[in-house]
Amino acid sequence: MNPRPDLPGILVHAIHRLHRNAVQTKLSAMGLEGVGSPMILMLLKRRGAEGGGAYQRELADALRISPAAIAMSLQSLERAGYVARREDPGDQRRKRVVITPRGAAAVETCRDALAAADAQMLAGFTAQERETLTALHLRMLDNLTPGDSPAGDPFERLGCNCSRP
Repeated sequence: MNPRPDLPGILVHAIHRLHRNAVQTKLSAMGLEGVGSPMILMLLKRRGAEGGGAYQRELADALRISPAAIAMSLQSLERAGYVARREDPGDQRRKRVVITPRGAAAVETCRDALAAADAQMLAGFTAQERETLTALHLRMLDNLTPGDSPAGDPFERLGCNCSRP
């Protein structure tokens, strides 16, 4: 049925890039052009609500991106005033990344931009098709996640609660 075995991977990559571009366009239109990584802010806001920030390595692991990519994103977010680095009270050699009030205020706009990009991407899909697509994506995530069992809640699998409270 699929004459090109590489097509699923190519499509996932293309969808990812176009979705990211749509989110960035929407963020810029909403006045948040400095937020290159909304998922980082969303994760830090959740971590802040739980009593603290996160180490750079924890963010990289939770979002499944390289420490170098996280470092670049954090520099940009810090320059824009969305995050700050604070000394860890338990180990002054280490810094925790915390969300600033400006970053926390931007999270809802980030959620709106992501929701708008999702709505654009899934326009014309039935509820059943969306459910099937979600199930297939979760299965792919499980297949690519190291370990014996899935992490449970889909948002936990990604290391953050991306849903609206």
